[in-house]
Amino acid sequence: MMKVTLSRIIHQLIWWFGFPIKLRNNQVKGWYGEWLAMQHLKKKSNFVVIEKNWLSIKDARRELDIVGVEDGTLVFVEVRARSVNALVTGFQSLTKKKRNALRLACKDFLKFYPQKFENYRLDVIEIDLDNAGSKLFHHQNVSLFP
Repeated sequence: MMKVTLSRIIHQLIWWFGFPIKLRNNQVKGWYGEWLAMQHLKKKSNFVVIEKNWLSIKDARRELDIVGVEDGTLVFVEVRARSVNALVTGFQSLTKKKRNALRLACKDFLKFYPQKFENYRLDVIEIDLDNAGSKLFHHQNVSLFP
């Protein structure tokens, strides 16, 4: 059985899709991290994904990685994929600027999405990537305010 590593995934993406540009390693880590997060959320029987990589119509920089519904609660999921050797964890990498952008994106989603929800929360899925594998941490109901 072949061992799945990050470099093998990058090579497979280039081979399959023939990307005309050289992909940055961080982009691939982000895509892979979002894929791992989706697999984790799909295992939860009561979680339904309704949007993926949602962009606000007011400002395209306001993006939500995953939006889903769990037990009637709207869940915004931010995925933070980092190398194991990174200086800060994925959770710690949520700077004040990023938290503000997430808060505005969540407001935009609530304003423009046709279905209305009474309850909502923000989850952060932190993924530590290593050539040997990955570790996933799911932080639920994270506050966007310091």
